[in-house]
Amino acid sequence: MMRSVLSAARRRPVALYFVLAYALAWMLYPLIAVNQLFGLLGLFAPAAAAVITSARIGGRAEVRALLRRLTAWRVGWLWYAVALGLPVLLSSAILGIAILRGAPASLQFSPISPLLLVVFVMVVGEELGWRGYAQPMLERTRSPMIAALIVGVLWGLWHLPTFILPGMPQEGIPLPAFLIITTAASVVLAWLMQRANGSVVIATLFHGAFNTFGFLTPSLSAAERWWLTAIVYSLAAAIVLVLVRGMAGRPAIAAGSAAAAD
Repeated sequence: MMRSVLSAARRRPVALYFVLAYALAWMLYPLIAVNQLFGLLGLFAPAAAAVITSARIGGRAEVRALLRRLTAWRVGWLWYAVALGLPVLLSSAILGIAILRGAPASLQFSPISPLLLVVFVMVVGEELGWRGYAQPMLERTRSPMIAALIVGVLWGLWHLPTFILPGMPQEGIPLPAFLIITTAASVVLAWLMQRANGSVVIATLFHGAFNTFGFLTPSLSAAERWWLTAIVYSLAAAIVLVLVRGMAGRPAIAAGSAAAAD
């Protein structure tokens, strides 16, 4: 029985990765009622799943290759600026649309708390998994666009318990809008990763900036704000797909090798 499980894991490492990423995070959510630190630990479930899967499939060499993405910081300054600035630019577009729809014209940044700054850094635990492992593994047999869409949907659904449990960050947010946002953001992040030599640092900065920096739209309901965000991020993803060559291109390896990365 164990041999058959291990054999299936080697044939479908990406499937194993997603199962572990969900299981390791979701098992912690009931413990949040005891201490909210368990919620922060859940941010590292994708990273833990990536390390476990890499170790199971390729041993120490595969784990070292994965972790090197954490130290790939020598990329052009432009990509640091894009990673930190693009979420703010898109947030300003959301504010602009809200004003055009009749919202009060006020320019005010969202308040930044110590907890938000901690989360800004700790989302590296997510990005090592989603963009450091899942995206490149899926790109072996699929185009970057398809890989990004798959990662985006599963990234969004991974947050599902936070929509259900009271007091969690996603409480009151429309799940369909959230899934559109994570899927669109995944396309933008796949493009950024291409330009930044696969640097998880860049992906973490973008993810952290999205969570932390933005403009307030107090006159909008949570649903209105998140649907506007979904529209703006979808437009950003569409621009990437139209303007960037290679996003919808062929996979990196032949289709005959699909069983090795599925």
